[in-house]
Amino acid sequence: MRFSVFLCTILILVACSSPGRRFGNVEPRRVIVDGSEFDVYVSGDDVVAIRMNFEMLPTIAVIGPRAIVAMERATGCKVVAGSFVGDQAMAEARVTC
Repeated sequence: MRFSVFLCTILILVACSSPGRRFGNVEPRRVIVDGSEFDVYVSGDDVVAIRMNFEMLPTIAVIGPRAIVAMERATGCKVVAGSFVGDQAMAEARVTC
């Protein structure tokens, strides 16, 4: 019984879209790129993209460019070269307009 409660709690927390304290009061913008669904948080020139959908064995080589497109669509700005860092689930970058 304890394990079931623990597992449910973990699954609920994993399903959340939470970019961290810097973006605590920022509402996400939902962007879909080639089947990948992202919540994009924008604060000034800092952007975080969190992938929200399940994809079987995603790689950063596939998801990374999609996250960049999602960031650019959500902000209307370009991602600064070399500022993109992250993985298949969450990525951060700076943008310039």
